[in-house]
Amino acid sequence: MTLRTPPSWLQNGSHPAENDRLTTQALYATTGIIGSGSMLVTANSPAGMSVIVEPGWAAIVGTTQADMGTYVAYNDANNVLTITTADPSNPRIDRIVVTVEDSYYSGSADDVIFQVLAGTPASTPSAPATPANSISLATIAVGTAVTQINSGDITDTRVEVTTNLPVGDITSVTAGTGLSGGGSSGAVTLNLANTAVSAGSYTTANITVDAQGRITSASSGTAASDPTPTVFLLMGA
Repeated sequence: MTLRTPPSWLQNGSHPAENDRLTTQALYATTGIIGSGSMLVTANSPAGMSVIVEPGWAAIVGTTQADMGTYVAYNDANNVLTITTADPSNPRIDRIVVTVEDSYYSGSADDVIFQVLAGTPASTPSAPATPANSISLATIAVGTAVTQINSGDITDTRVEVTTNLPVGDITSVTAGTGLSGGGSSGAVTLNLANTAVSAGSYTTANITVDAQGRITSASSGTAASDPTPTVFLLMGA
């Protein structure tokens, strides 16, 4: 089939959910989190053999087969995930993922879940591969015989989705000469930097101006005084 029919949301038609997900994929082209703070993995408090997945959105492109479209998942609260007991002899690396399960394509479950994929203990361990229909959120370095996971053991592996919606091509704002501020995300502010000149009023000012037209130095001067006038007496003949 080269053209899906009927299209999603046709008034008197019916269509599979896959059509809706293909519509979603027109918006979210790749697998990833939606918003830079979504589903961040952090250490639990107090520290122990668990981590927290914070709230947020994710878009997951189905990979069990072609043309599954993009699933959108939302986590509405902190989720605590248990890390299994550390190996007494070797370290390992675990992977935290969020996975969509869809029985239409494989298995028997219809759900979205967080998983802790335990790595194999080894002198030089590697993390398990990310499974189908999943996003990797973080890897966890589980040291030999450790009893708690700390922030330094967590490596963030999240990536943000890319979109097919038209967006501008400005990726950052850099503060140029005479400016401060700028940035590459969120609300960006540029400020006019202060010069060495103190704010105030100057009388008969001596000033210095730079190439950008800013006054970089100023001082009050002294008004010139008229010399003592010379009086000429004109005498008539």
